[in-house]
Amino acid sequence: MSHPLEQCNGEPCFKNCFTDCARAVLAGGAAAKSEALKEEVLATGLLEDNPLAEINSCFSLAVDEDFLKNNIRVKPNLDGLGALGDLGWYAIRAALFANNFELPKIVAASPGTVLNESGVILSCGASLSWEDGRTASIYCSFLANVGMEITAVGTNGTLCVQDFVIPFEETQATFTTCLKSGFNDPWVSRPTEHSVKTEIPQEACMVREFARLVGEIKNKGAKPDGFWPNISRKTQLVVDAIKESVDKNCQQISLSGR
Repeated sequence: MSHPLEQCNGEPCFKNCFTDCARAVLAGGAAAKSEALKEEVLATGLLEDNPLAEINSCFSLAVDEDFLKNNIRVKPNLDGLGALGDLGWYAIRAALFANNFELPKIVAASPGTVLNESGVILSCGASLSWEDGRTASIYCSFLANVGMEITAVGTNGTLCVQDFVIPFEETQATFTTCLKSGFNDPWVSRPTEHSVKTEIPQEACMVREFARLVGEIKNKGAKPDGFWPNISRKTQLVVDAIKESVDKNCQQISLSGR
């Protein structure tokens, strides 16, 4: 498959690119078409008069010494983006997903990035900001205890997911919401847990979606679905901007025009 940023006559070329295999998002993308999930989210009231203000996403896994010495993810000539290119990909994708895959205007790495002796990122954070005031923060690390959390905060409601990459259970997806809590009594509305049953594990969902994409082209002569390569490209642009900011001592990086 082509790299999602490959250029054809000065423009991104997606003719051979189907998906980046970000399994959680692929599963989520397919599940988003499920009427059950749509109905569950709508039933919470979360989407009613509740503009998104901030999203925080975190993916961390504490690895062992052998991983830190020998895994391809810590080798500059193999997977040189380290934790950012691996765990950070999911955290960034979650932030973009919550913002309808609109690219942020400004990206900046947070102070405190940890590099190994070869200069590969082992742990880092970053902030993303959009022109209308929306913000996001992401964190990824090979050095911190397990965390796979999303918190999306709107003006009138909050959504939390604790297992957005590897689920607690294969048979259902859960999330909590808290609506219209005020300053004087913040817990007048307690968080409510919502659950949606899943038909198959997310890895199987990923394979099924990939097979569908290939089948549409092979059997029906369809053009490749532009959705997946488009969001892959946007995720890579944010990854690259964070890495550039890390290299430039946390300087703000503009994504305008990219």
